[in-house]
This record gives sequence, structure tokens and C-alpha cells, in this order.
Amino acid sequence: MYQSSIQQPNGEWMTISARSPDKEPSPVTQITLAEPLVESVRVAARAASALAASPPPPPPPPRCDADIAAHTARDEIKGINFEARLKRNDLNNNASRQQSTTPHAMPSQAELMQRQPLLARAAKLAPAAPADDSDPDLEHSPARAHQDFVVEIAAGAPREDRYPKEIWKAIVSFCFLFLCVCINMMSLSLVHERLPDRNTTAPLPDAVLDNVAARDWALPVSEYIIMLASSTAMAVVVFHKHRFIVARRLFLIIGLLYLYRSVTMFVTVLPMSSTTYYCSPKSNGTTPLLVVRRMFYLISGFGLSINGKHTYCGDFIYSGHTMVLVLSYLVVAEYSPRKLWPLHWALWGAALLGVAFVLLAHGHYTVDVVIAYYITTRLFWTFHALLLAPPRHGPAGGQPMTQREWWYWLFAYLERNARGPVPRRYDWPLPWPRAKLFSRLS
Repeated sequence: MYQSSIQQPNGEWMTISARSPDKEPSPVTQITLAEPLVESVRVAARAASALAASPPPPPPPPRCDADIAAHTARDEIKGINFEARLKRNDLNNNASRQQSTTPHAMPSQAELMQRQPLLARAAKLAPAAPADDSDPDLEHSPARAHQDFVVEIAAGAPREDRYPKEIWKAIVSFCFLFLCVCINMMSLSLVHERLPDRNTTAPLPDAVLDNVAARDWALPVSEYIIMLASSTAMAVVVFHKHRFIVARRLFLIIGLLYLYRSVTMFVTVLPMSSTTYYCSPKSNGTTPLLVVRRMFYLISGFGLSINGKHTYCGDFIYSGHTMVLVLSYLVVAEYSPRKLWPLHWALWGAALLGVAFVLLAHGHYTVDVVIAYYITTRLFWTFHALLLAPPRHGPAGGQPMTQREWWYWLFAYLERNARGPVPRRYDWPLPWPRAKLFSRLS
């Protein structure tokens, strides 16, 4: 390093410093010092080219947000209250985080369950629980039609609110039944006066009665079977958990059956099918007071000859005995669980045996039995088909044929708040004593 001073023309001195040639680094030394930097650039270039040639790595799986309660509170959600559920989730998540304080702590069971997918179709499904056949809602559930996992959204209301008691509707339905029974008995009291004399008019030809000798003891046996079958059906209704709903449905069905019967036996009066059955003598004149007296007289005997008060004849089309027997079986089969299948078969056999004894006693013509079976089953099944069909109105969808029944307005009033078939469950109708038998049957 050396310095020199040079005087400029204006008289000022300028100092010039210079490095001696022996102190300057050689070009070879400069290149040697730059080689590490060049090599690092080359390595970075090769890594960038290899990264560009390889496929991009898959994105990391989404992490479960443990602070869902705090984050959801900032969302603008209106009309939905998540407070209870979010508190429960936040409590579980915070507890799991508190337990795993170290970085390598084992995750808790709650964290492991949160990491599992919601709908794992490829995973092996756990064996499904046996279906509760006491609930007819499950018969129309999509889980019965598909094997995959199905999430069903609740109706929005508690299960008990879906089947309100509405006792006043049961009272209205019972009043309708009582009115129809009165009309039926009034029709019978009028038909009795128009009955052809059995001394001058022989019974009509019948394919069954003409080949079977009449047995008078068969009619009381048939009525005892009727009492047993109807008592069984009544017990099913009384001990049913939704007894008021079932009762009002049956009151409406039985009332319609008696109303139809009062019309059919009044418009066409058939001669007596039995030559030995006792019939009260006819009166010379029919007055409204006499008709009312006969009506209450027949009602007090429940329409059975074993009570000694069914002495007015002519109620043939259609058979009331067959109607009660068939309806008792339908009620037990519909509103009792399938595990009681021996009882169902017993009621079916009792109905068949009771009808056979009615024909053996010549209490009804065969056509009376056939018509009674047809009308009773069609009306019962039509009524319960309406429970499954949602109401539709308007020209686009059209109105189902079953909703064109003249009594549909009464059905719509009674079933306005009930949603389809009721579950087959039972309980004790009185506050005491409480037994576990009915919970087992349910």
C-alpha cells in the first residue's frame, strides 16, 4: 500500500492511494472462493427440476376444529339453537386436549372417534339391531329398502306429540257410533213389520242351507264365540298405549258398518231363513213411540239372541254376527304385535268357526255372510289405507280415489293431528298398579 500527493493547477493537493501488486489476490484464488456458492446454486437447480418432474403431494387431511363452539358463535345462524350440542362437544374436546398436554401423548377415545369419517361405506358395518315390528312406521322406513347406512331426520316433534290423545274426538266418534246403532235398531223395528209370513213364504233357495240341517244350539254357540272374540279385541284397545286414537277409529268404522247395514236390510226384506227361530208378533200399527221403545229394547240386549231380547226378525242383509267376528280379528291383527301370532291365528279360527255355526243354525243366508265379510274388510282396509296416504289437493296431483269417500270429511277431522299408524305399544290404563308385563309385550 503506497500513497502519493499531486498538486493540481488551482493549487490544491490531491492524495492518491494504491495497493501494491504483491497484495492483490490472484484470479485463481477468487474463482476458488466462489466455487461453494456456485455448487449450492447447482444443487438448488437440480432439486427444483426434480420437484417439478415429480407429481404434487396430496393435500393434508382437514383437521377437526376443537374450538367449534367459539367459531360457530361468530357465524350468523338464525333460527337454529346449537348451544346445548356445542357446549357438549366443546366439553369433550377441551377435556381431551387437557389430558394430552405433551406433544407425544396418546389421543383419547373421543379424539379417535372424531377423526373417523362420518359415512364409511367401505368399512365393515356393525350388525344391525333387530327391527321393532311393534312400530308400523319402520315398515315404511327407507332403511328397510336399502342396505347402506341411512340417516333419517326426525319429524321435529317428540314422539309423544305425534300421537295426541284428543279425548274429545273419541267422544265425538262414540256419539257417531251410538247414532248409527240407533238407526240400525230403528230400521230393524220397521223391517219386522214388513217381514213376509213364514207360514206362507218358504225360505229362499240357498246352496249351503239347503244341504245342511238346521241346529238351534249352533246360534248360541256362535254368539258365545262372538263375545270371546269381541272381548279380546276390546282388551287390545283398552291396554293400547294410544287407546283413545284406536278407539275413535274403531267407533267410526263400526258406526259406518251399522249405518250401511240399516240401509241394506231396509230396502230389501228377505223371508225367514229359519223355521224354528222365535219372532215377536207384529203390531197393528207402527208409531214413533213404538219404534223408539223397540230400539232401546234391542240395544239393551246388545243384539244377541242369548240375552232373550233379539226377538225382532228380518235383519238379514248383511250378517251382524259375521261383521263382529271379522272385525274382531282385524283389530287384533292390526293393533297387536306380530310376536302374538298364535293369538292372531286363534281369532282367525274363531271367526271362521263362528260363521260356520251361524250357517249351521240357519240364522243367516250365505249371501249375508259373504256381503258382511266383503264390506267389513274393504271398509277396514280403506280406512287404514287413508292413514298412509298423505292428503293431496289441486289439479296437478289429483285427489286419490280413497279420499272420495263420503265420510272422508269426518275421517280428516279425527285424524288431522295423528300421523299414520300408531306404534304397537301397551301400558296399564290405570295409575296403579304398574306392571312390567306390558313393557315386555311392547
